[in-house]
Amino acid sequence: MTKKIAIIVEHSAGRVKSVIYELLSMAKKIMMLEECKITLFIIGEGIDKLSQSISMDTGHDIYAVHTPGFLKYNGSLYKEIFSKLFTQKNFDYICAPHSISGMDYAPALSVALQSVCITGVEDVRVEDGEIYFLRSMFGGKLTAKFVNGLNPLVMTIQPGSFKPFFLKKEKTGKAKTGKARSGRITRMVYKYNENTMVFTGSKVSPCKGSELDKADVIVSGGRGIGEKKNYKYIEMLATLFPRSATGASRPICDYGWVKYSKQVGMTGAFVSPKLYIACGISGSNQHVEGIRNSKFIVAINSDPQAPVFQIADVCIVEDVIEFIGIFVKKFKKEKLITRGLENAAIKASASKKN
Repeated sequence: MTKKIAIIVEHSAGRVKSVIYELLSMAKKIMMLEECKITLFIIGEGIDKLSQSISMDTGHDIYAVHTPGFLKYNGSLYKEIFSKLFTQKNFDYICAPHSISGMDYAPALSVALQSVCITGVEDVRVEDGEIYFLRSMFGGKLTAKFVNGLNPLVMTIQPGSFKPFFLKKEKTGKAKTGKARSGRITRMVYKYNENTMVFTGSKVSPCKGSELDKADVIVSGGRGIGEKKNYKYIEMLATLFPRSATGASRPICDYGWVKYSKQVGMTGAFVSPKLYIACGISGSNQHVEGIRNSKFIVAINSDPQAPVFQIADVCIVEDVIEFIGIFVKKFKKEKLITRGLENAAIKASASKKN
């Protein structure tokens, strides 16, 4: 029996969020394990062009639900429309991005459908003929396995977990299968009267740009630094490198130890410096995805099992505060010696000329 997979397409400012292609990749992985049909769903006002673009880019059918008067995301609207559609269509899997809005409507949708919701899915595997969905827990130290017990299964997919899927195109403008590459578009209009959530506006940060974007070296601190005052060690280490900046993991930003403008990770900044130094950061999936494009990664952590060590080029198992203190002291001492030798060489060269 063919299973049905629904993919919820999120969009903003007239553009589809790129995570849709990661959801599609995850759905394709399920298709490799059991026979499935994929259908996409998009909600909003003025979505005709987006619907056409998605159907051409993916080759799958799409339901375009037009909601006159609603330009911005509305959680109540999503829950009401999707609960009705998915009940009528009897879907087995419902996939949404693990985004701010996805984390809002997905659990509510699962309640409306009297089903279950797995958030932050990072992988899908099969064992003994059973499909399992995996996600990280406890800061990435543990991986939980979930098996679907109820239909439909609602999931939010962690961005960066699956390689984006793009339909391969030939010069003829058709897919490699030889079939027309566009999926079928089903247009619907939904009039929503009882608006329980009203969009009141948005605020844009006054920050014109982040120093993290321009830095060649980024030194970031995490919970392992112990307390707010110890962030000075992160700043101290960063000053040793030219074109450097300081960053932070999400927890210490949430604690109020540093500003959110320094947050590195999926809910902060994606960085790609020449050198990234993670100090006292365990390495949750969210943080790892934000630093994955760094050219070279050094991790300092007292926990030898810290997940960050799995992607680090150099792993240092030490107390981060003690290590930085010794390193900075030795660095400055070596620098003084080097500077003294350079000055001596300059004087010797000058005396020879005389």
